[in-house]
Amino acid sequence: MNGVLGVLLIIIVAGAIAYVGDRVGHQVGRRRLTLFGLRPKYTSTIVAVGTGMLIALVVTLGALAASNLVRTAFFRLGTLTSRINELQAQALAQEEELKQTRNGILRVPKYTLIANTAWTFDLDQSDEAQFDDFARFFDTVVRIANQNLTTPAIGLKPYPHSAADPAIQRLLLKQLQDTRKNAPDQHASYLFLPVAYQNLFRGEAITFGFQTFEDKKLATAGETLASMDVNGGTGNVDLGQLVARAGETLAQRGYPPQFLYPPLINSTQVQAVTSELPRLRGAYRIVAKTPIDLYPHSGPFPIDVALEPVAH
Repeated sequence: MNGVLGVLLIIIVAGAIAYVGDRVGHQVGRRRLTLFGLRPKYTSTIVAVGTGMLIALVVTLGALAASNLVRTAFFRLGTLTSRINELQAQALAQEEELKQTRNGILRVPKYTLIANTAWTFDLDQSDEAQFDDFARFFDTVVRIANQNLTTPAIGLKPYPHSAADPAIQRLLLKQLQDTRKNAPDQHASYLFLPVAYQNLFRGEAITFGFQTFEDKKLATAGETLASMDVNGGTGNVDLGQLVARAGETLAQRGYPPQFLYPPLINSTQVQAVTSELPRLRGAYRIVAKTPIDLYPHSGPFPIDVALEPVAH
Protein backbone atom coordinates (compact mmCIF):
# COMPACT_ATOMS: atom_id res chain seq x y z
CA MET A 1 0.00 0.00 0.00
CA ASN A 2 2.86 2.42 0.81
CA GLY A 3 4.33 1.79 -2.66
CA VAL A 4 1.03 2.63 -4.37
CA LEU A 5 0.67 5.83 -2.35
CA GLY A 6 4.23 6.77 -3.25
CA VAL A 7 3.55 6.33 -6.97
CA LEU A 8 0.34 8.38 -6.73
CA LEU A 9 2.18 11.13 -4.85
CA ILE A 10 4.89 11.27 -7.54
CA ILE A 11 2.25 11.52 -10.28
CA ILE A 12 0.47 14.35 -8.45
CA VAL A 13 3.71 16.25 -7.81
CA ALA A 14 4.82 15.80 -11.43
CA GLY A 15 1.47 17.14 -12.64
CA ALA A 16 1.70 20.11 -10.30
CA ILE A 17 5.23 20.90 -11.49
CA ALA A 18 4.12 20.71 -15.13
CA TYR A 19 1.12 22.96 -14.45
CA VAL A 20 3.14 25.58 -12.55
CA GLY A 21 5.85 25.61 -15.23
CA ASP A 22 3.26 26.00 -17.97
CA ARG A 23 1.49 28.87 -16.19
CA VAL A 24 4.75 30.71 -15.49
CA GLY A 25 5.84 30.33 -19.11
CA HIS A 26 2.44 31.47 -20.31
CA GLN A 27 2.56 34.63 -18.17
CA VAL A 28 6.08 35.42 -19.36
CA GLY A 29 4.94 34.99 -22.98
CA ARG A 30 1.88 37.23 -22.51
CA ARG A 31 3.97 40.05 -21.03
CA ARG A 32 6.59 39.61 -23.76
CA LEU A 33 9.43 39.59 -21.25
CA THR A 34 12.93 38.96 -22.54
CA LEU A 35 15.96 37.29 -20.99
CA PHE A 36 19.53 37.87 -22.18
CA GLY A 37 18.14 39.60 -25.27
CA LEU A 38 16.27 36.49 -26.46
CA ARG A 39 12.93 36.61 -28.19
CA PRO A 40 9.89 36.41 -25.82
CA LYS A 41 8.85 32.93 -26.94
CA TYR A 42 12.33 31.53 -26.15
CA THR A 43 12.37 33.40 -22.87
CA SER A 44 9.01 31.87 -21.88
CA THR A 45 10.33 28.40 -22.70
CA ILE A 46 13.48 28.91 -20.61
CA VAL A 47 11.48 30.30 -17.68
CA ALA A 48 9.00 27.40 -17.83
CA VAL A 49 11.79 24.80 -17.90
CA GLY A 50 13.79 26.59 -15.20
CA THR A 51 10.74 26.88 -12.96
CA GLY A 52 10.05 23.17 -13.33
CA MET A 53 13.68 22.35 -12.52
CA LEU A 54 13.62 24.62 -9.46
CA ILE A 55 10.42 23.08 -8.14
CA ALA A 56 11.82 19.58 -8.72
CA LEU A 57 14.99 20.57 -6.84
CA VAL A 58 12.99 21.90 -3.90
CA VAL A 59 10.83 18.74 -3.76
CA THR A 60 13.94 16.53 -3.94
CA LEU A 61 15.72 18.40 -1.16
CA GLY A 62 12.58 18.25 0.96
CA ALA A 63 12.30 14.49 0.42
CA LEU A 64 15.99 14.01 1.29
CA ALA A 65 15.56 16.01 4.49
CA ALA A 66 12.36 14.21 5.52
CA SER A 67 13.09 10.58 4.67
CA ASN A 68 16.03 8.35 5.54
CA LEU A 69 14.86 5.88 2.89
CA VAL A 70 15.14 8.55 0.19
CA ARG A 71 18.67 9.45 1.33
CA THR A 72 19.61 5.79 1.23
CA ALA A 73 18.19 5.40 -2.27
CA PHE A 74 20.10 8.46 -3.51
CA PHE A 75 23.49 7.98 -1.88
CA ARG A 76 23.82 4.28 -0.97
CA LEU A 77 22.12 2.58 -3.88
CA GLY A 78 25.39 1.13 -5.15
CA THR A 79 26.27 -0.28 -1.73
CA LEU A 80 22.80 -1.76 -1.33
CA THR A 81 22.97 -3.33 -4.77
CA SER A 82 26.34 -4.91 -3.96
CA ARG A 83 25.01 -6.22 -0.66
CA ILE A 84 21.91 -7.64 -2.35
CA ASN A 85 24.09 -9.36 -4.95
CA GLU A 86 26.29 -10.76 -2.19
CA LEU A 87 23.31 -12.13 -0.26
CA GLN A 88 21.87 -13.62 -3.44
CA ALA A 89 25.19 -15.35 -4.12
CA GLN A 90 25.23 -16.73 -0.58
CA ALA A 91 21.66 -17.97 -0.95
CA LEU A 92 22.53 -19.67 -4.23
CA ALA A 93 25.59 -21.29 -2.65
CA GLN A 94 23.52 -22.54 0.28
CA GLU A 95 20.85 -23.80 -2.08
CA GLU A 96 23.47 -25.62 -4.14
CA GLU A 97 24.98 -27.14 -0.99
CA LEU A 98 21.52 -28.26 0.14
CA LYS A 99 20.85 -29.70 -3.31
CA GLN A 100 24.11 -31.63 -3.19
CA THR A 101 23.29 -32.88 0.29
CA ARG A 102 19.96 -34.18 -0.98
CA ASN A 103 21.19 -35.64 -4.25
CA GLY A 104 24.84 -36.49 -3.53
CA ILE A 105 26.39 -39.08 -1.25
CA LEU A 106 27.74 -37.17 1.74
CA ARG A 107 30.94 -38.76 3.01
CA VAL A 108 32.51 -36.18 5.33
CA PRO A 109 30.26 -33.57 6.97
CA LYS A 110 31.51 -30.06 7.50
CA TYR A 111 33.88 -29.60 10.50
CA THR A 112 34.44 -33.34 10.85
CA LEU A 113 37.97 -34.50 11.62
CA ILE A 114 39.80 -35.41 8.41
CA ALA A 115 42.44 -37.37 10.34
CA ASN A 116 42.50 -38.54 13.93
CA THR A 117 45.51 -36.49 14.90
CA ALA A 118 46.32 -33.06 16.34
CA TRP A 119 49.22 -30.66 16.80
CA THR A 120 50.01 -28.09 19.50
CA PHE A 121 51.34 -24.63 18.65
CA ASP A 122 53.29 -22.99 21.51
CA LEU A 123 53.18 -19.19 21.32
CA ASP A 124 56.25 -18.95 23.59
CA GLN A 125 58.30 -20.32 20.68
CA SER A 126 58.82 -18.57 17.35
CA ASP A 127 56.89 -19.49 14.23
CA GLU A 128 60.11 -20.37 12.41
CA ALA A 129 61.22 -22.77 15.16
CA GLN A 130 57.94 -24.68 14.90
CA PHE A 131 57.33 -24.47 11.17
CA ASP A 132 59.11 -27.71 10.25
CA ASP A 133 57.13 -29.60 12.87
CA PHE A 134 53.91 -28.06 11.56
CA ALA A 135 54.85 -29.03 7.99
CA ARG A 136 55.45 -32.64 9.08
CA PHE A 137 52.07 -32.60 10.81
CA PHE A 138 50.47 -31.35 7.60
CA ASP A 139 52.00 -34.21 5.61
CA THR A 140 50.85 -36.69 8.26
CA VAL A 141 47.28 -35.38 7.93
CA VAL A 142 47.45 -35.73 4.14
CA ARG A 143 48.79 -39.27 4.41
CA ILE A 144 46.11 -40.40 6.88
CA ALA A 145 43.29 -38.68 4.99
CA ASN A 146 44.37 -40.12 1.64
CA GLN A 147 44.70 -43.56 3.16
CA ASN A 148 41.34 -43.58 4.96
CA LEU A 149 39.07 -41.53 2.70
CA THR A 150 39.98 -42.71 -0.80
CA THR A 151 38.86 -46.30 -0.25
CA PRO A 152 36.12 -47.66 -2.55
CA ALA A 153 33.66 -47.53 0.35
CA ILE A 154 34.10 -43.76 0.81
CA GLY A 155 35.17 -42.74 -2.67
CA LEU A 156 36.92 -39.38 -2.21
CA LYS A 157 39.80 -38.32 -4.44
CA PRO A 158 43.21 -37.88 -2.78
CA TYR A 159 44.54 -34.55 -1.60
CA PRO A 160 47.16 -33.62 -4.22
CA HIS A 161 49.56 -31.32 -2.32
CA SER A 162 52.30 -31.64 0.28
CA ALA A 163 54.16 -29.31 2.62
CA ALA A 164 57.00 -29.17 0.08
CA ASP A 165 54.85 -27.03 -2.24
CA PRO A 166 55.79 -23.31 -1.91
CA ALA A 167 52.12 -22.27 -1.98
CA ILE A 168 51.31 -24.67 0.88
CA GLN A 169 54.29 -23.41 2.86
CA ARG A 170 53.00 -19.85 2.57
CA LEU A 171 49.55 -20.95 3.74
CA LEU A 172 50.99 -22.85 6.71
CA LEU A 173 53.13 -19.91 7.78
CA LYS A 174 50.14 -17.57 7.46
CA GLN A 175 48.09 -19.95 9.67
CA LEU A 176 50.72 -19.68 12.41
CA GLN A 177 50.97 -15.90 12.06
CA ASP A 178 47.20 -15.39 12.13
CA THR A 179 46.82 -17.64 15.17
CA ARG A 180 49.47 -15.69 17.02
CA LYS A 181 48.03 -12.31 15.99
CA ASN A 182 44.50 -13.19 17.13
CA ALA A 183 45.49 -14.88 20.40
CA PRO A 184 44.36 -12.95 23.52
CA ASP A 185 47.15 -14.57 25.54
CA GLN A 186 50.55 -14.44 23.83
CA HIS A 187 51.89 -17.18 26.15
CA ALA A 188 49.15 -19.72 25.43
CA SER A 189 49.25 -22.93 23.44
CA TYR A 190 46.79 -23.77 20.65
CA LEU A 191 45.54 -27.14 19.52
CA PHE A 192 45.30 -27.54 15.73
CA LEU A 193 42.67 -29.98 14.47
CA PRO A 194 42.46 -30.93 10.75
CA VAL A 195 38.81 -30.61 9.71
CA ALA A 196 36.71 -30.47 6.55
CA TYR A 197 35.67 -26.86 5.96
CA GLN A 198 32.86 -27.96 3.64
CA ASN A 199 30.72 -31.03 3.07
CA LEU A 200 32.63 -33.60 1.04
CA PHE A 201 30.71 -35.90 -1.31
CA ARG A 202 31.68 -39.07 -3.12
CA GLY A 203 33.88 -38.28 -6.09
CA GLU A 204 35.19 -34.98 -4.74
CA ALA A 205 38.81 -34.29 -3.86
CA ILE A 206 39.76 -34.08 -0.20
CA THR A 207 40.02 -30.54 1.13
CA PHE A 208 40.67 -29.48 4.71
CA GLY A 209 41.82 -26.72 7.01
CA PHE A 210 42.88 -26.32 10.63
CA GLN A 211 40.50 -25.37 13.42
CA THR A 212 42.29 -23.96 16.46
CA PHE A 213 41.42 -24.11 20.16
CA GLU A 214 43.29 -22.51 23.05
CA ASP A 215 44.76 -25.48 24.90
CA LYS A 216 43.92 -24.44 28.45
CA LYS A 217 42.29 -26.29 31.33
CA LEU A 218 38.51 -26.26 30.87
CA ALA A 219 37.45 -28.54 33.74
CA THR A 220 39.11 -29.79 36.94
CA ALA A 221 39.25 -33.42 37.98
CA GLY A 222 36.19 -34.27 40.10
CA GLU A 223 34.21 -31.26 38.86
CA THR A 224 30.49 -31.78 38.25
CA LEU A 225 29.66 -30.98 34.64
CA ALA A 226 25.93 -31.73 34.79
CA SER A 227 23.31 -33.15 37.13
CA MET A 228 19.69 -34.24 37.14
CA ASP A 229 17.25 -34.76 39.99
CA VAL A 230 15.37 -38.07 40.18
CA ASN A 231 13.13 -39.88 42.62
CA GLY A 232 14.03 -43.19 44.16
CA GLY A 233 12.07 -46.08 42.73
CA THR A 234 12.40 -44.78 39.16
CA GLY A 235 13.02 -47.57 36.69
CA ASN A 236 14.00 -45.67 33.55
CA VAL A 237 16.45 -42.77 33.65
CA ASP A 238 17.50 -40.82 30.55
CA LEU A 239 21.23 -40.65 31.09
CA GLY A 240 21.63 -39.46 27.52
CA GLN A 241 20.15 -36.14 28.60
CA LEU A 242 22.70 -35.94 31.42
CA VAL A 243 25.56 -36.62 29.03
CA ALA A 244 24.24 -34.00 26.60
CA ARG A 245 24.20 -31.41 29.37
CA ALA A 246 27.80 -32.25 30.28
CA GLY A 247 28.77 -31.77 26.63
CA GLU A 248 26.98 -28.42 26.49
CA THR A 249 28.90 -27.26 29.56
CA LEU A 250 32.22 -28.06 27.91
CA ALA A 251 31.15 -26.60 24.57
CA GLN A 252 30.39 -23.26 26.25
CA ARG A 253 33.91 -23.27 27.68
CA GLY A 254 35.51 -23.83 24.27
CA TYR A 255 36.00 -27.60 24.13
CA PRO A 256 36.42 -28.92 20.56
CA PRO A 257 33.00 -30.08 19.32
CA GLN A 258 34.71 -32.95 17.48
CA PHE A 259 35.56 -34.47 20.89
CA LEU A 260 32.20 -34.03 22.61
CA TYR A 261 30.35 -37.04 21.26
CA PRO A 262 30.51 -39.82 22.05
CA PRO A 263 32.13 -39.27 25.46
CA LEU A 264 33.86 -42.07 27.37
CA ILE A 265 31.21 -42.99 29.94
CA ASN A 266 32.12 -45.26 32.85
CA SER A 267 29.76 -48.12 32.03
CA THR A 268 30.32 -49.86 35.37
CA GLN A 269 29.13 -46.78 37.24
CA VAL A 270 26.14 -46.37 34.90
CA GLN A 271 25.08 -49.96 35.54
CA ALA A 272 25.44 -49.47 39.30
CA VAL A 273 23.27 -46.32 39.26
CA THR A 274 20.52 -47.80 37.10
CA SER A 275 20.32 -50.99 39.17
CA GLU A 276 20.39 -49.21 42.55
CA LEU A 277 17.92 -46.40 41.86
CA PRO A 278 14.75 -48.59 41.61
CA ARG A 279 15.39 -49.92 45.14
CA LEU A 280 15.73 -46.50 46.74
CA ARG A 281 13.17 -44.06 48.17
CA GLY A 282 13.40 -40.29 48.36
CA ALA A 283 15.03 -37.58 46.29
CA TYR A 284 18.36 -38.18 44.59
CA ARG A 285 20.65 -36.48 42.14
CA ILE A 286 22.61 -38.15 39.35
CA VAL A 287 25.82 -36.24 38.67
CA ALA A 288 28.24 -36.43 35.76
CA LYS A 289 31.82 -35.61 36.74
CA THR A 290 35.14 -35.59 34.96
CA PRO A 291 37.74 -37.89 36.56
CA ILE A 292 40.65 -35.90 35.08
CA ASP A 293 41.61 -32.32 34.27
CA LEU A 294 40.19 -31.60 30.82
CA TYR A 295 42.06 -29.73 28.10
CA PRO A 296 41.21 -29.59 24.38
CA HIS A 297 44.07 -32.02 23.78
CA SER A 298 42.37 -34.53 26.10
CA GLY A 299 40.26 -35.70 23.18
CA PRO A 300 36.96 -37.53 23.83
CA PHE A 301 36.28 -36.69 27.46
CA PRO A 302 35.65 -39.30 30.20
CA ILE A 303 32.60 -39.09 32.45
CA ASP A 304 32.06 -40.62 35.87
CA VAL A 305 28.44 -41.08 36.98
CA ALA A 306 27.36 -41.10 40.63
CA LEU A 307 24.13 -41.11 42.62
CA GLU A 308 23.87 -38.66 45.53
CA PRO A 309 21.02 -38.11 48.01
CA VAL A 310 19.46 -34.65 47.99
CA ALA A 311 19.60 -33.08 51.43
CA HIS A 312 16.47 -31.33 52.68
